[in-house]
Amino acid sequence: MADKQDRDKEKRGRSRVFSAVLSLVLPGLGQVVRGRIFAGMLFLLNVILYFIPLFIAHNVGYDVQTPSLLIAVGIWICSALDAFLYRSSFLVLALLVSLLCFGAGFFGAFFVLPGLDV
Repeated sequence: MADKQDRDKEKRGRSRVFSAVLSLVLPGLGQVVRGRIFAGMLFLLNVILYFIPLFIAHNVGYDVQTPSLLIAVGIWICSALDAFLYRSSFLVLALLVSLLCFGAGFFGAFFVLPGLDV
């Protein structure tokens, strides 16, 4: 009986590590594999949203690439950590939603406001 519990614990440990590695390859993929599709999509959307300013030329007088890169890499690492953890909290999802809203505002300010002739 104890051998079965040890094997189950080892299998869960490997699947957690596997999920974390998948999230390092593509943010949110580890969450999707573990059945948390909504969280996985939020991680992926956040990283994509914050990587967009890195690849588009801009003509604003302030640096947007450095904070955007730092936030994207931070979310990417948090994705791997979240995939490794056995249970994720509601606070992680709340943080992802708030970062997505902040990123949408950042995206709008970056692309829309400089184009307005007011």
